[in-house]
Amino acid sequence: MRILLFFWESPQIVLGFVIRIFTRGTLMQKRGRVRVFSWPLSSSISLGWFCFVPRYASDSVIAHELGHTIQSLYLGPLYLVVVGLPSFVWASLFSLRIIGGDYFSFYTEKWAERLSKNFKKAN
Repeated sequence: MRILLFFWESPQIVLGFVIRIFTRGTLMQKRGRVRVFSWPLSSSISLGWFCFVPRYASDSVIAHELGHTIQSLYLGPLYLVVVGLPSFVWASLFSLRIIGGDYFSFYTEKWAERLSKNFKKAN
């Protein structure tokens, strides 16, 4: 089954693997097929089996990124076009303050946030 998932998510897994090699992030946690790494940037990104978050990312940021990994599982090779690129553009415009409002109002982020509920720790 894992090999089928690899081929289904291969575009983002390969990209995540390349980023992993170049950033030399530190493994923070394992969640099933997904590995969460810290990296030197202040932003986060999820690519198939790889999540990259800032070193001191909160549990809610990690859960949100894990929500994106579920999107990757659902969409397979369409993930980068349907979620990855639009999410990157949205985050960039938001960071540059070209757009304002609620970051989680964008469809990719709202969906990932809903999916992240599966990963949030019970208080």
